[in-house]
Amino acid sequence: MKRLSALIFFCTLSFQTVAQLIVNRVDINQLDIEYCQLICEYPGLGGKARIYVDYGQADFREGLNSELRSLNAEGEPTERFLTVMQAVNFVGKQGWEVVSFQVTHAGSGSSSQFIYVMRKKRRG
Repeated sequence: MKRLSALIFFCTLSFQTVAQLIVNRVDINQLDIEYCQLICEYPGLGGKARIYVDYGQADFREGLNSELRSLNAEGEPTERFLTVMQAVNFVGKQGWEVVSFQVTHAGSGSSSQFIYVMRKKRRG
């Protein structure tokens, strides 16, 4: 009976996942915020996207871990996202939804910037 209880307990724990959106080593899902901006910059042809999350913190592009990246099993950042949609889908899986977006271009053949306003998904 004890083994069955332990098995049920550990199975229950394994199915309970808590979404985490880590920005500069801060889980912003735990903060008292409702909106954030997902700012995606492309340096030009062939470059990987640089993706930042502005949730109201100062200097959101500054710091060692300023770019948004998913985390591996050890909690370390992975490679950069290759595309904007990879990042948007990742943030969506962490409990956020797109409210609006805009695209800006710095000039012909140069960088583009995609800005997504994200909102925490409502529970219930």
